[in-house]
Amino acid sequence: MIPPSLTVFAVATPYAWDVVESARRAGLDVRCIDNHGGADPRLPGLLGPGALVDAPRGAFTLGLASADHRRPGAAAAAAAGFTDPVALVDPTAAVASTATVAHGAYVNAGAVLASHVTLGCHAHVNRSGSVGHDSALGFGASLGPGVVLTGHVDIGAGAFVGAGATVLPGVRVGRDAVVGAGAVVTRDVDEDAVVVGNPARVLRRRDPREKVTCPHC
Repeated sequence: MIPPSLTVFAVATPYAWDVVESARRAGLDVRCIDNHGGADPRLPGLLGPGALVDAPRGAFTLGLASADHRRPGAAAAAAAGFTDPVALVDPTAAVASTATVAHGAYVNAGAVLASHVTLGCHAHVNRSGSVGHDSALGFGASLGPGVVLTGHVDIGAGAFVGAGATVLPGVRVGRDAVVGAGAVVTRDVDEDAVVVGNPARVLRRRDPREKVTCPHC
């Protein structure tokens, strides 16, 4: 259960406002922690890096959309003493009773999570995303706006699926892979691969990322 007050940690990008608005729609009192500097000064209750030492350490979620940044953001929050990540689901999202949303995960406005979906720690589903039955997202994985995952899709830790992409049934997108916006993924995507197009094809390989686990588990 989300408490009445929620801290949004790591808010140096405009996406933090999406998280703030979801929290406000849920009736929560929101404050923001800018651990790097450069955040929008209009964010509610904003505390910058210089005030981090005195910031309250209550329940928090991340203000980040990027899969490349959500895992480091979670690690930075843990290092700063934030130990209570909570799942935030926008009230306009439709989440099946059999879905599981792990701590730190965020489901944005208008998203749909079908039966037996699993969102891993600090995973993210952006606006109007659709996650089909029995699909799963790993630690820190992220879906862009309007993504469609059909049934039994597996998105590995740290992977990103770009806006408007579709992943067909039974496909696995490997750890730290990137699916380009609008792509149609018809077969498995290897770890660290970048795929684009319809049907999706490999464009290049990314340098391997450090394999990390959730710092709050």
